[in-house]
Amino acid sequence: MKAALVLAPFIVGAALGAAAPAQAQTASTGDRASNTLDLFGVAPSACVLSPPSSAAGTNASFTAQGAQGVVRFTQFIDPQTAQPRDAVISLGFPVVCNSAHRLVVRTDGAGLARTAGPAPAAGFRDSLGFQLSADWAGLTATGPSTSLTPISLQTANGAAGLMNLTVNITGGGAPMVAGDYAGTLVVEIEASN
Repeated sequence: MKAALVLAPFIVGAALGAAAPAQAQTASTGDRASNTLDLFGVAPSACVLSPPSSAAGTNASFTAQGAQGVVRFTQFIDPQTAQPRDAVISLGFPVVCNSAHRLVVRTDGAGLARTAGPAPAAGFRDSLGFQLSADWAGLTATGPSTSLTPISLQTANGAAGLMNLTVNITGGGAPMVAGDYAGTLVVEIEASN
């Protein structure tokens, strides 16, 4: 960020940069004199994405861990059938962006995958996809976790508020192999200019 304050004929500048001095204009009308005061400032494009400040869900919870967080599914599978259970969590990310910008949510394309173990036996599975939905600045984008194409929202102006990200797991289907499951979501925001 650059800022400068110009007082003719002296220059006082901020440490981050200085502007060219303005031409001094001194007028004298008897016992009165005046100088021109020019003020300069530059506000660069900037975006700030903070960790989620709110979370609400069914069969899921959120725990903040510094700038990151962990979503845990309370009852990932039905203990009688080993089928996944429905789960949903909605996270509110505080965002401030002072120019046109782009919001991107991406996964590794695996959804929730078993972290270790041999291939599943016939009739079982070791990964589970989920649906993503992002709401920001009056726009909505959705997509499956199994896609390598991220969901993206492009805005033409600055915006500030909560970006809502929802993760939705649909239960049922083939049973899940026993083990630990994990997946990763990355949320990015970038100024366009």
